[in-house]
Amino acid sequence: MTESADLDRMAQEVRNAAEECGAMILETILASENLPAVAVDGDTFPSLVKHLRPRLIYMVLTKFEATEEVEAHFEQELDRDLKKLASKWKAKDDQSARLVLGLMADGVLHGIVETADWFDEFDIEADELAEARQQAEADAFARIQEAESKSREAEEKKRLAPIVKGLLADPRFVASKISAAKRLTLAETLFPEESRTTLRKAVDQAANEVWLASPGSNT
Repeated sequence: MTESADLDRMAQEVRNAAEECGAMILETILASENLPAVAVDGDTFPSLVKHLRPRLIYMVLTKFEATEEVEAHFEQELDRDLKKLASKWKAKDDQSARLVLGLMADGVLHGIVETADWFDEFDIEADELAEARQQAEADAFARIQEAESKSREAEEKKRLAPIVKGLLADPRFVASKISAAKRLTLAETLFPEESRTTLRKAVDQAANEVWLASPGSNT
């Protein structure tokens, strides 16, 4: 297990080794995307410093601040749920959370990233909350979409109702053996002001009602 005190100890041991070797510590992270790199155990890093005697050591010891960490994790100002998360972890404020160490030797970056176990737990909890919030947002969006879809369907049914009623009232429309094409032509004759798309929907709806009303529809 790695605690904040362990990170502080590792950092102090590296400072002592750097002072012994006359190395300078830069409190920054070395960009390593294009560099060959090897991972080094935190407890052996001071010994590595003494052995290699580098001129520069890169070290960043990050102190935890609950509000800042939550804001950074979610990339937004704190709402009620995020304030609750920050409040839960506020007891860890000012404790060491992450230690990043690095040095160059023979063109190879020797480095380590150590985190306190409790900070890993914080990360897991924050990730789970982020996932739950995303799912809640997706569910809410789906409900809105469904409600809007039902509203559009109701509005369209209401708009088509007079046309459907007019078609069903015409004996030619409900006559047996009339084709869909002829029903559409009849609708265009009765309702010339309506678009073909609207009339096609009305004809389909009216034809379904004719079928449902016929004696053989349930057999």
